[in-house]
Amino acid sequence: DSLRDVDVLLHAAGAIHVHRTADWYRINTDGTLHLARAARAAGVRRFVFISSNAAGGRCESAAQVLTESDLAKPLSHYGRSKWLAEQGLAAMQRDGEFDVVILRPSMFYGPPVPERHVDVYRRILAGRMPMVGDGRYRRSITYIDNLVQATRLAMTHPDARGEVFYVVDEPVYTTRRITESMASALAVPLRLLRLPAVVGPAAYVADRALASIGFYWQNLHLLGESHWHVALSCEKIKRRLGYQPRVEIDEGMRRAVEWCRQHGRF
Repeated sequence: DSLRDVDVLLHAAGAIHVHRTADWYRINTDGTLHLARAARAAGVRRFVFISSNAAGGRCESAAQVLTESDLAKPLSHYGRSKWLAEQGLAAMQRDGEFDVVILRPSMFYGPPVPERHVDVYRRILAGRMPMVGDGRYRRSITYIDNLVQATRLAMTHPDARGEVFYVVDEPVYTTRRITESMASALAVPLRLLRLPAVVGPAAYVADRALASIGFYWQNLHLLGESHWHVALSCEKIKRRLGYQPRVEIDEGMRRAVEWCRQHGRF
């Protein structure tokens, strides 16, 4: 009944960090498809799914920039849970009159700032920010206002039907550049806890081993991805829907820090 007379449904709920790997599939895959089936049965015209760049995987080299036409290679249970939801939604669209639009934002940031990001700011303030290797790993990020713009386009634009779009800021940054911007917004010098580059691959192996027995440890998982290049292109959504990422990193970080201070987070 709650879906009656609904034209467009935006599904942005999901689990990022869990205790057991099965929770990703229960929530991100099964939960999404259950909701989509109910939406289709209720006559919802368009289903917009906030997926993740993790469904596409990572770059094979520092020179590569991933596009929607690249073969998806999710490397984590989280990414695979999102990719399986994408596949199920695509099948539902092929089977009937049901528009599906899939957005794959990268790590998004900005107000309201989640606690896991507040913790990173606190680490920088305390001079305890870890950095694996030289930090020159390419990373796309998405400011929240840019994601909202893309979401509105996905909900309303006729050319969005049946498409998958990466949603990211421009340009592609690096891990170090992102950290430097955070320190600048906090008005503190960047002091790093330097970790050898080998720590990233070693953590990834350990993370996969833990996942094989059904468990997940957030810090180990994040460390295991710290050496990845994840550079993404937003050319498709710019060309097809008119998306324009208007907020760049330094302004976005300034707004995020201002929100944290206004709300007493540090």
